[in-house]
Amino acid sequence: MIDTVTFDLWNTLIVNLPPDVEKYRTRRLEGIRRILREQGYDISFTQLLEAYLKGFEKCKETWRKNLDLSTEDQIANLMGFLGLSDFEAKVENLMPDLAKAYSSPILDDPPELIAGAEEILAELNGDGYKIGLICNTGTTPGRTLRTLLTRFGLLDFFQVTTFSDELKIRKPDPRIFQQTLRRLDSTPQNSLHVGDLLSVDVMGAKNIGMLAVQVDSGQAFFDEILPECNGEIQPDYSIGELKELKLILDQLKT
Repeated sequence: MIDTVTFDLWNTLIVNLPPDVEKYRTRRLEGIRRILREQGYDISFTQLLEAYLKGFEKCKETWRKNLDLSTEDQIANLMGFLGLSDFEAKVENLMPDLAKAYSSPILDDPPELIAGAEEILAELNGDGYKIGLICNTGTTPGRTLRTLLTRFGLLDFFQVTTFSDELKIRKPDPRIFQQTLRRLDSTPQNSLHVGDLLSVDVMGAKNIGMLAVQVDSGQAFFDEILPECNGEIQPDYSIGELKELKLILDQLKT
């Protein structure tokens, strides 16, 4: 019997569209540029963007191994490609401000919730399910996402929140699923994972024996860093809207 439901975040509970990705990147870089100019470094936005993109490529090398980096590591990658003289002596003192500029844009202009996200979490919570979150964070760290979820009124629905930048492991690596279930005192056989990506959420969940529900969000980004997916890996269930999840769970009770 299913007593535990874990959720992906991006395009499962929170919208993550290409315009949002570009908007937050621009604001992130503008914030970093202001800090650098205050320190006497006259860096153009174009120079900063070029360094950011090079740093992002370096991040993807790590992500392809299903490993992750902290915000501070990502900033260090970016700064390494700027090649600023004497900056290494300042970076330790500046890192808190740089990290805030890097991670906070999503809080200043929050994305939208997926339709039905709050309702399904409240309903599952009321039905007594153990609920977890398993998120590959990208450029927005777990500490910021917890603040965002709090503002949405969603954080308290989760008994466990697992973010890849904190664990340093990304889906579909089985360890990120296993650790989450251990913290929930749950077993794969009694657990179901909900996510949008076949090669990340579905493959990762099914490879440890969980049931997998794929949300058809129609959005999949950074395809070049997604792991290859065995063609035989398919979700146990597919849904177009989150409200359909309750019907699946009701069926599994019978």
